[in-house]
Amino acid sequence: MTSDKDIWVSGAGLKGGLSMEYILWKPCYCIGHQKIDGQHKQLVELLNVLIQKVCGSCPKSVIDAALTELINYAENHFRDEESIMESIGYPEFLEHQREHDRLIMEVFAFKEKFDHGWVGKFELLEFVRDWLLNHVLDVDLKLKKYVRS
Repeated sequence: MTSDKDIWVSGAGLKGGLSMEYILWKPCYCIGHQKIDGQHKQLVELLNVLIQKVCGSCPKSVIDAALTELINYAENHFRDEESIMESIGYPEFLEHQREHDRLIMEVFAFKEKFDHGWVGKFELLEFVRDWLLNHVLDVDLKLKKYVRS
C-alpha cells in the first residue's frame, strides 16, 4: 500500500491552527483502465471538495450536500467497477462486490451519525477520507494485473 506521505499535499487551514490535507492524485494510483482511473480521480476531487467545505467552516447543509454528492458518485462508481470486473472475469469479483456493499453501508451509517450530531464534521471527514483512500489505494489496485483500457 502507498504510504501516507505519498498521498497528502498542502493542508486546508482550519480555525485553531488545525489542518486537513488535500489529496494529490498520482499516476501510480492508476490501475490501467481508463474509466475506472477517471472515476477514481473524480472521487479524489470530490473528497478534496469535502475537505474544503469542512475546513472552510461551511454550514452543515453545505457539507452534507458535498458528502451526498461524493456518496452518490461512489455508489455509481462501484456499480461501474463491478460491471467491468464481471466482464473481465475478475477472480475476486464477489469478494470485491461484498466489500463495496459493506463500504456503502458503513458510510451511510456514519452519515446518519453526522446528521444526528453524534459525530462532528472532522470525524466525518477523517472517516470518509480513510474509507475512500483505503479502498482505492489498496483493494482496487489489485485489479491492475487484470485490466486493460
